[in-house]
Amino acid sequence: MPSDLSPDLRERLRRLGVVRGMRRLPPSPRRPVAVESVLPGRFYETPAGRCWLARTEYPAGHAHGRLLLQSFLSLPADILAVIGGDPSLATVLPSQALFLDTETTGLSGGTGTMAFLVGLGFFEEDRFVVLQAFLRDPGDEPAMIGFLEEFLPRFRWLVTFNGRGFDVPILQNRFILARRPFPLDGAPHLDLLPLARRLWRERLVSCALTALERDVLGVVRDQADIPSGVIPLVYRDYLRTGDAREIPRILYHNRMDILSMPVLTAYLGQVFADPESVGLSGEELGALALWYGETGRDAEQLLRAALRRTPRGERRARWLTELALAVKRRGEWGRSVEWWQQLALEASDRVGPAVELAKVYEWHLARPDLALGWAREALRRAENLPPGPHREQEMAAVRHRLRRLERRIPPLLRMDVSGTSEVPGTSFTGRPPPAR
Repeated sequence: MPSDLSPDLRERLRRLGVVRGMRRLPPSPRRPVAVESVLPGRFYETPAGRCWLARTEYPAGHAHGRLLLQSFLSLPADILAVIGGDPSLATVLPSQALFLDTETTGLSGGTGTMAFLVGLGFFEEDRFVVLQAFLRDPGDEPAMIGFLEEFLPRFRWLVTFNGRGFDVPILQNRFILARRPFPLDGAPHLDLLPLARRLWRERLVSCALTALERDVLGVVRDQADIPSGVIPLVYRDYLRTGDAREIPRILYHNRMDILSMPVLTAYLGQVFADPESVGLSGEELGALALWYGETGRDAEQLLRAALRRTPRGERRARWLTELALAVKRRGEWGRSVEWWQQLALEASDRVGPAVELAKVYEWHLARPDLALGWAREALRRAENLPPGPHREQEMAAVRHRLRRLERRIPPLLRMDVSGTSEVPGTSFTGRPPPAR
């Protein structure tokens, strides 16, 4: 390779992977680039020093993926409280929210981990603002703490993605080390990661924010992005060399995380409040039904929809089980038989559905003959389980039920339990398995 290459061309060849013979060339001079020359912004001055602030504004009507940023502002407070599992969220306005995300010197947390970039998103009149406080040097941290202490009390509540487990504890630790109270201690906090896992754990390989952007929100990041796991290494390299060329990529990553939070919150609220308005998969409908059940809402229609969109298998068996249990809890015994029998048909190796049918027929539908037939079917299924403690426990419980039923049923009736019977309260015809 010629030795008269210009420094710029030599550097470009290195970046393209052309390395043969490069060791014999003199190193290309690369002058460090200061943060001020690559990041738009200003210094925030405090008695303890100064930190760099970058401000980016977007119209509230800016589309981030499939939704507008301002869609967050129309979220009903009661929906926020329900999906967040926190009644105090019903007392705050969407416009009072602060979206918080940090980039740190490590991913493990702890007192040795410092937040070198704190990103803050908020609505201001007809705009959405992203304000990013960056440490040009760790010695600037007192200035960042001073800025946050002054700025954070403007907001009533927090929205984060994994903030409960990571971002907020790190900031709290840094405030403790600075002997200052964290301004948002005790404020209502909506952490989106647990909510995303509730809805998409069954469908998506990953519930990382970048995966949700791609697979749910329709957000596409450009080439400026940087993997989150690399960010601490890039910052350490910046501290070592003083060269800030790669720092804008970190701020871009942080800014995209913040922009995704209001639209993800809006989408979750829309899914929870009006699932018919969103085309959900069977896995999503089933997961939402379970979430409905935990909040005291009627999940039957969601479970029925999930069944229509889910092929036979473990997930469909789960939705059938949940539907049978939901109907059973309402005391609709005849209807519960429909779902238990469907489950018994589709999951022919499961003992539970046969046991449940025996219970319903014995105690609620006054048909001990049909109860006996299903108890015998339960015993047959238990006998086919793999050897072990679980098999023995199932067989013992079923045999106990069989003995009680056989004492209650006259011998002649006990001999014929395979007839057709109309289940009271339904149009379903239940046929128990043949007696053995």
